[in-house]
Amino acid sequence: HRAAQVVIRPMTSPAIERALEAVEIDAGVTYLENEPLQHVRKVPLYRERYVFVVRRGHPAASNPTIGWKEAAAQRLCLLSEDMQNRRIINNIAASIGVEIKPAIVGNSFLAILSHVRHGGWASIVPHTFAQLFFGGADLVAVDLVEPSHRQSVGLVLSDREPLSPMSGALLSAIANVEFERDLETAGVG
Repeated sequence: HRAAQVVIRPMTSPAIERALEAVEIDAGVTYLENEPLQHVRKVPLYRERYVFVVRRGHPAASNPTIGWKEAAAQRLCLLSEDMQNRRIINNIAASIGVEIKPAIVGNSFLAILSHVRHGGWASIVPHTFAQLFFGGADLVAVDLVEPSHRQSVGLVLSDREPLSPMSGALLSAIANVEFERDLETAGVG
């Protein structure tokens, strides 16, 4: 809508919950199952899976899949542990008795993938980042298996009635969007 002002900013899930409660924001996008928020309306958007990212030429680049144990043994650049995505990765690895020990940590996928692109590093990122960051032919995403894992990502809104006009408009705008299909069509599914 022309009158809408959209502000995109990174926030932790608890910060999203507090901002919704304080009516400082109309909506947020976050993981729905991991560290679930209370007192919010949840609208699933898509299921995220994780891929192992390396430079073309890395020994794993030609494989269709890689196991978590093998991936964890690589020289990794990952998000810092204050990021929920990293805690999810740690939990998946721990579920099979593996500890993740990255050599480089950061709070930005752009910084992490910059290291992978320009050095002998690897990373574990959501599959949805393939379309955003893999514009060139220098990075390769390899599906992570053993275990395969999917994580629900969705929209969270205040659990109040009536919804704010902006929240209602946002729900209407996404009502007929099929994010999973759109990701597959874009080659990210």
